[in-house]
Amino acid sequence: MGNLKTESLKACGVALRAHNFTKRRGVFLQPGSSPAVTGWLGLNLAAWGLPAKLQINPVVGVRHVSVENALVELAGWPPPVASVSRPVGYLLPQKTFAQWDFPADGNLTAIAEDLANAVATYGQSFIDKWSDWETFATELDSSGLLVDTEKFIVMPIVLAIGGDRRRAESLIRQELDRIGDASDVYSISYREFAKKFAATDF
Repeated sequence: MGNLKTESLKACGVALRAHNFTKRRGVFLQPGSSPAVTGWLGLNLAAWGLPAKLQINPVVGVRHVSVENALVELAGWPPPVASVSRPVGYLLPQKTFAQWDFPADGNLTAIAEDLANAVATYGQSFIDKWSDWETFATELDSSGLLVDTEKFIVMPIVLAIGGDRRRAESLIRQELDRIGDASDVYSISYREFAKKFAATDF
């Protein structure tokens, strides 16, 4: 067998294609109901066990193109960007962290197919729900799916796209008040985001 990481990811790519995911810039995208939205899938790798074992934690999400464009322009996030995401393990019945082991002596094709089937069985409903713009725009804030460093960037953009510029700016002011003149990387980048946001017409 060749490089375990390469072979495992290749097997995952083949298995995921059966569920309409194609690889793009390191993640997998699935066509949505319109060009404005796609499913999104990232494979987080734990490589500490190489060369004997690779572990993969799949994360499903939704990519709203209008949100992605703003995140790239205003916050410098690299595309393709998931507007909201969740590790597949927390969508399984046991609702806990889960990863798939790809051992060097294992059947990589079968393991990859099991991973892809879990994505299809438990992750697709997440993609379908959050692909709906109305659901996304109205329920995201209270969903608990965004950590604060994401919330105060993503939510103002979502609100502004939806026409609620006043509430969007209120959220930004709230976060600017919280960080004050802190000099950590997030605070510096957030102040830059706020400036760009203020100068942007949605």
